[in-house]
Amino acid sequence: MLMKKLGSALLAVITMLLCLTMPVMAASDITLTDEVYPTQIIQGNTFSVYGVVTSGNKIMSVTIGVYDYDGKAAFEYTGKPGTKTYDIHNVDYLMTFSKLTEGEYIYKIVATDTVESGVVLLEKEFSVISKEQFDTLKLENPTAPWSFLEGSTFSVYGTVKSEYTITSVTCSVRSTNGSLQFTKTVNPNANSFNINSIDRYMTFSQLKAGTYVYRIIASDTYNKDKVLLERTFTVTAPAAPEPGHGEVNWDVIDLSYWNEINSWDKIADNVDGVILRIGYRATVSKGIGKDVKFAEFYREAKAQGIPVGCYFFSAALSVSEAREEAEFVLKQIKDNDCVFEMPVYFDMETDDQRALSATTATAIAREFCETIEANGYYAGIYCDKFFARDELKATELSDYHFWIAQYANACTYDGAYGMWQYSDKGSVPGIEGNVDLNYCYYNYPRIIKDLGMSGNGTPKPPVVNPSYEFKAVDGAVLDKTTKIISGIGQKLTPGNFTKKYLILEGSAIASITGTVGGVVATGSKLKITADSKTLAEYTISVKGDTDMNGKVNSTDALVVLQYAVGITTLGPARRLSGDMTDDGKINSTDALAILQFVVNGGVLSGA
Repeated sequence: MLMKKLGSALLAVITMLLCLTMPVMAASDITLTDEVYPTQIIQGNTFSVYGVVTSGNKIMSVTIGVYDYDGKAAFEYTGKPGTKTYDIHNVDYLMTFSKLTEGEYIYKIVATDTVESGVVLLEKEFSVISKEQFDTLKLENPTAPWSFLEGSTFSVYGTVKSEYTITSVTCSVRSTNGSLQFTKTVNPNANSFNINSIDRYMTFSQLKAGTYVYRIIASDTYNKDKVLLERTFTVTAPAAPEPGHGEVNWDVIDLSYWNEINSWDKIADNVDGVILRIGYRATVSKGIGKDVKFAEFYREAKAQGIPVGCYFFSAALSVSEAREEAEFVLKQIKDNDCVFEMPVYFDMETDDQRALSATTATAIAREFCETIEANGYYAGIYCDKFFARDELKATELSDYHFWIAQYANACTYDGAYGMWQYSDKGSVPGIEGNVDLNYCYYNYPRIIKDLGMSGNGTPKPPVVNPSYEFKAVDGAVLDKTTKIISGIGQKLTPGNFTKKYLILEGSAIASITGTVGGVVATGSKLKITADSKTLAEYTISVKGDTDMNGKVNSTDALVVLQYAVGITTLGPARRLSGDMTDDGKINSTDALAILQFVVNGGVLSGA
């Protein structure tokens, strides 16, 4: 027993001595600093990695990689520096994030030095999402020009929005050969930006006749230089007078009940034409009355051989009131057997009319003029420079001549006009007191005679501007923000689609590409054009056609189920086609609705 105790003691002493004589190994101190790692990236985008690995010992290896949740490497790189410092960014070019498919991943950095192996320095989860899911940078309610006269202005509107910070917005106009005409870039650093705030920089009035491209490009923290709008438009030179009409510089006066006439003979010696007030609407009572001097003034002017036109002082605040005013004018013309050599003008100038939207005011002016011209008379619009510029969409009324009031040494209205009222304090022999003075630049008697529009000839053919209208039938919906037409029925040929859902005016035509077997499918593209100009482009979503083959069957229900459990992804048009219940969600209920739709022979359950 004693020998055993001595042996144990001896062994302990030997062990202690060995520990004292063996070298002491330093503890591992591998660290990672300045690291940068992803949290969410868009499929197809790159990502730059940063970080510095350091240790008090020699670093034998560093492994950088991306792995799925099963541990399978999407990509991986191992470096063997043999130094005490290693910069991850040196191998950034080998980190192929752009090749990752949609899904969830783990970014990981593991290092080994001479003391310790397999030290996990970084392990972070991140996701790769589809561009469709991430693309929130949009332009809402934009305006863009189609065509207008050289020298005219155009106001731009629209709101750029994003769920992320908008870093830049650029609005520009270039000629079709790429030559920059004008541009403005702003840096909102916000989630919303109103284009109209830079309208003053959009100098459309300086463009010469030609074809141009209006473009809006924006970036946010996740999207770079996305084209939100691109529209080709034309600027046309002001139309020259038709052959034989000539350009003139006539002196024309306008008269009403308030003017006192002493001698029509003297008036005839000093003016080239007269515009008479035929009636008015009261701004308060809204009652319509005739100018009690109109009939007398008309007979006297005609007896002197003075070219005559008329104007109606409007207080219309709706299209129906404008039509009522035009019908009143037509009755007065008929009651007095009028034949005009000068236009019938619609006078817009009240404060209430200035308070209307430009869209409403324009519709009111057009309604009056169209009603007058449909009955064989040449119509025009009277207003001051600022009303024409700010309260009307004058380019949409370019088929009517403007009579502009501006009491100055020159008319500075940028748009086209045929007559300028330059004074309300003029003097003309034969008239007591002040009278309105005007310069007239068109030989209206000749124009009106050639067109047969004096009231005793053939009416001028109506001007039909190219346009389109979408008919919301059978639950179909057009979303101008997403540019998707959803809820479309199945088995439609392009021709039947156009007949069912579209109203085309003027030279507008529709074409559909991306059909399957000759029928419209989810993903088909609708393009509406007129005179080589694109009016609109939309993507079509057929109700229930989630697999984009133009038919609705059990395969579409399977696609919905796969999407619901995350096996597949769907773009916006396909998601709309799969949302059979219109609740904004896609799940097994929608799959069941598709199957019921198929069983019912293409009729929604409960319909």
